[in-house]
Amino acid sequence: MDNIKVLVVEDDPMVAAINRKFTEAVDGFTVVGVVRNGQEAHDFVLKKAVDLIINDIYLPKKSGVELLFDLRQEGHPIDIIMVTAVDDSATVSKVIRQGVVAYIAKPFKFERYRAVLEAYRTFRFKVQKKDSLAQEDIDGIMAVKQLADASDTPKNFNPQTLRLISDFLMEQSKFLSAEEVASAVGLSRVTARRYLEYLVGQGTVRRTMDYLAVGRPVHRFKHKD
Repeated sequence: MDNIKVLVVEDDPMVAAINRKFTEAVDGFTVVGVVRNGQEAHDFVLKKAVDLIINDIYLPKKSGVELLFDLRQEGHPIDIIMVTAVDDSATVSKVIRQGVVAYIAKPFKFERYRAVLEAYRTFRFKVQKKDSLAQEDIDGIMAVKQLADASDTPKNFNPQTLRLISDFLMEQSKFLSAEEVASAVGLSRVTARRYLEYLVGQGTVRRTMDYLAVGRPVHRFKHKD
């Protein structure tokens, strides 16, 4: 599969440089451009091929939300990951309804950014390698098994975080501890453990006990095949 062509949209030069560096540090991604506002981004995609946009919300001339709406209305087959400090529920809900593939809240660690991009890369691979998709393929891509209806998830659970952990586990071939998962996706061990235990209860993740020579046994987790 060819490298995924990425456009970074960020008006802060330092943050733009970080987003570019983080993106190119993940296998399978190539940054084809960096622009500073939504209008420049819109003009860019009319001239050059772009698969994925790393998009901020607070942008001059045209906001990230306006850019997203315009691209969807015009039918551009471009995926969008929001990377922004905006965290109010109304804005988050608005952009999710417009079909962003992920929402990363600033500040964030590289491990979390990497996990999101790797999960997205897996998503694209699944879509592209088959001419048609069975229901189980569609469920896997949309994380239906991992993300039950929001009303079914415990209070204060974040669906994006739940999906992030689920997608990360789907790529792993061995059992991992809560601490290892937490480090990989940029969460605290306690938070990761809560989500992992929930996924065990949902039947999508297996849990085993690793009895060490010294100290307490360690719970390890793995996505069910």
